Amino acid sequence: MTKSKTDVLKGTTPKRFLVVKFGSLGDIVHCLPSVAQLRSKFPEAEIDWLIERKNKIVVELSGLDIRITPIDTYQWRNSPGIGSAKEIAELVWALSTDGYDCTIDFQGLLKSAFFAYLSGAPVRIGWERDFLRESVSRFFYTEVVTPKRIHIIDQQMELLKPLGIDPNWETEVRLQAGSAARKSVEQKLAGVADYIVINPGGNWPTKCWEPERFGELALRLMNEGHPVVVTWGPGEEHLVRRLARSSGYGVREIPTTLEELVALCETAKLFVGGDTGPMHFAAAVGTPIVAIFGPTSSDRNGPSRREDIVVERRLSCRPCYERDHCPLEHWQCMLDITVDHVYEACRKRLLLAGARPSLQPAE
Repeated sequence: MTKSKTDVLKGTTPKRFLVVKFGSLGDIVHCLPSVAQLRSKFPEAEIDWLIERKNKIVVELSGLDIRITPIDTYQWRNSPGIGSAKEIAELVWALSTDGYDCTIDFQGLLKSAFFAYLSGAPVRIGWERDFLRESVSRFFYTEVVTPKRIHIIDQQMELLKPLGIDPNWETEVRLQAGSAARKSVEQKLAGVADYIVINPGGNWPTKCWEPERFGELALRLMNEGHPVVVTWGPGEEHLVRRLARSSGYGVREIPTTLEELVALCETAKLFVGGDTGPMHFAAAVGTPIVAIFGPTSSDRNGPSRREDIVVERRLSCRPCYERDHCPLEHWQCMLDITVDHVYEACRKRLLLAGARPSLQPAE
């Protein structure tokens, strides 16, 4: 049971908060509305965010008034040594001496809960045991919350309730690229405008729709007069090659940094992709979305705007949250999604967005 505001704050106003959320990119985007409400409730407080170094760009592009403390747990795990040990020791010392009044663990893992404990904050908030991926994390919290809502953005807002914050479910935080990134993207586009962005990648193999189907979709969109720009992440070049081949090589392939991806989405009329960081970036920019979901739950992780469209198959085995393989070895959740399904979703979403309605129904 979550304690009352009086029990948690003891009549005081916290002066320093630690937010713990390491990643991934999409997870950081989902956490932004909660941190924005924390800042609104306590405008004079110092708020520090403990985050993976590779993901800190998301917070930087949000414009939130907080201090970022970047860490690199991947390096610690994969390259143990004197350097990593020294960095960990310095972090532990800093956390224990920074005088935090409250720590909120939005990650819910053992390592994040342990860092919350090391902060020395008298108030440490996290989820109840049944909602933790590693249930032992519960022992490091002083206050626990049982989420009542389904979407992960809303669940994270519920962690603010012990602080007397009544969540505003409509809170949005928009990502904005800087002028240099916008100029770089403008140069890469070389005059291409009124375009659709397709991202064929996924950080899990099970989230990837076949790149040849993305290519067929791109060809159909281009035949209707819509330029298609393709983006990708590290190690996903092979997906782009297969997509481009299937599309007749008519797509514009544009490599981007994360900030340039935000800039690219700012002027796109539609984003099409799976349950990945780029899709959540596009949603946080305000780009109209068509999202393809397979092993994960769109009710929990999907775009939160009502106008955005999720293409998925309702199967009894979904969601399985398997990263690398289909437990039933049929891959139906992705294979049953046809090009026609996604094309029709694009047509509908463009019409809802007020874009040029040149798309025709699939035959």
